[in-house]
Amino acid sequence: MTFEHDESADVLWVSISEPSSLCVYVEGQTPGVILRIEESTGVVCGFQILVWSRRISKGPILIPEVTDTEFQEQWVKNLSLIRGNVIL
Repeated sequence: MTFEHDESADVLWVSISEPSSLCVYVEGQTPGVILRIEESTGVVCGFQILVWSRRISKGPILIPEVTDTEFQEQWVKNLSLIRGNVIL
């Protein structure tokens, strides 16, 4: 899992895995979350969170479309390392 924060756009990009096919972008169940989904498999391989610095200050951001338990554990662990709009 990798993170990239675009400060000027205030967007956090999260890559779960490298896509093995073409990806499509769809709006997630959580407002302001855009999912990157492998078109052939329907697997979420990444997502972006818009208005990141404002959103993280309001508490945890859940990504219900990603059901992989290992991802959920890593996501919660990494969220605990994030402060404001700075990723440590």
